[in-house]
Amino acid sequence: MWVALGAIFLWRCLFSAWANLIPDECSYWAWSRRLDWSYFDNSGMVAYLIRLSTALFGGSTPLSVRFPFLVLSGFTTYLIYRSSRILFGDSRRSLLVAVLFNLTPVALLGGSAAMHDNALMFFWSLAFWAAARLLASADGRWFYVIGIAAGLAIQSKYTGVLVLPCVLLFLLWNPNLRARLLTREPWIGASIAVALTLPIVWWNVTHDWASLYHVLFIGSGSPSLWKRIGDGLGYHAAQFGLVSPIFCAGLYCALGWAFLRNVRRPNPGETLLLSFSVPLALFGILAFKGHVEANWAFMGYLSAGILAVEAIFGGKVDGQRLPWKWFGRRSVPWALGLAVGPVFLVVVHAWVGLLPAGLEKKIVKADRIIWETRGWAGLGRQVGSLRTSTDVLAADSYQLCALLEFNVPGQPFARYLAPWKRPTQFDVWHPSFDDLKGRDILYVSPIPLEPSSAARTTIYENFARIEPLEPYRVMYHGVPIRDVYLYRCSAFDPLTPRRLGPRSLRYREE
Repeated sequence: MWVALGAIFLWRCLFSAWANLIPDECSYWAWSRRLDWSYFDNSGMVAYLIRLSTALFGGSTPLSVRFPFLVLSGFTTYLIYRSSRILFGDSRRSLLVAVLFNLTPVALLGGSAAMHDNALMFFWSLAFWAAARLLASADGRWFYVIGIAAGLAIQSKYTGVLVLPCVLLFLLWNPNLRARLLTREPWIGASIAVALTLPIVWWNVTHDWASLYHVLFIGSGSPSLWKRIGDGLGYHAAQFGLVSPIFCAGLYCALGWAFLRNVRRPNPGETLLLSFSVPLALFGILAFKGHVEANWAFMGYLSAGILAVEAIFGGKVDGQRLPWKWFGRRSVPWALGLAVGPVFLVVVHAWVGLLPAGLEKKIVKADRIIWETRGWAGLGRQVGSLRTSTDVLAADSYQLCALLEFNVPGQPFARYLAPWKRPTQFDVWHPSFDDLKGRDILYVSPIPLEPSSAARTTIYENFARIEPLEPYRVMYHGVPIRDVYLYRCSAFDPLTPRRLGPRSLRYREE
């Protein structure tokens, strides 16, 4: 198991150094160049960590951007091990929990990616470890550590706010711990957490509560009942892909068994694990009501994994053998194969390309593996060769803007320039286009820039002249599978024939 953990960490080091940043990572790196109290999409811990790391490395490379998350993945693994050891005292099973958690497909593929979730996982595991220490020592000062960890979890991702209700549920669930709510320590800890979130509140107060409206917008579901049911079933199917089928089935069975066991006779250790698994149930239910991303509940698997390993491999409980024989040691090779096998195929497909070029060209953006990993560095080089010192670099999506900023030599700043109504973080940085009046713009888009029509409004008419340049072609097995279009546009006018910007940050026209 130690060898397995070492191999996983080595794999993350290689991934962090050699794999180019994917669009989301580039977006958060772009945040780090413009530090703020919070951001339109989420809180800012990911940007702060990237900024610290790139400053220490003296530049922005895939390794310097991902380095803090690589380090945090190691600390998260250690906290998982220590938490299990504190609660159950078995070092081998604690080590097994750490290994299995890191062997899930989502952890293997994204464990060191520069993403919100990896920062959240560390601070969530820190809060859980502190709660385990609280349970073991009965020292109320651990509430202060929980409060710090909860506040920093919220700074990492908004779903980190669930740390506080999870701790509250744990205290209420156990009769002998309810009296803790009458002491000052838990409330001081909660106050620390609230204090650490004040920068997020301040940013939203000064930006028309834009983040709140963004979260409500992306979480809104379809008005169709059948569509909501389909979305909910799709969410749960995705969990089996993220965690792997056998792992996921074992976790859910263990949670169900432990919940029934603890309804009337709560065991403090098991109720702590169940309480910190609440995100799995919460988002599992919300998935049938609104839009829920597959990774939003992933922090709940941390405690669920500890509970499942203890239930499956812990032997007898109350003198009776648990009905886990179909999840026992014989299932481990199959579980590992179903976890590691898909990851191997994803990596090989991203590196070599497993699909025929003809099929890949037909599905294009539907193949997210190739779409997010192929072509961006080459696009950056071509754009850099065409850009003059007076050109403003612009694109029609925030992801493309961030990709250009990272991959174009010299890493120039880019402007988000499009007539769409949906706001982005780039609209926070540049709410108006008036400062671009009369400027020449090197414009990049995945779709051709054409005159406006009844079906589609464009910015074509806002330029005095548009010169199409040679498009950049993304190659796959020697065949171009998609084009990125480049234009040299002269004398931009944001006022005529239609006014461009500022966009409302609340998804409405002002």
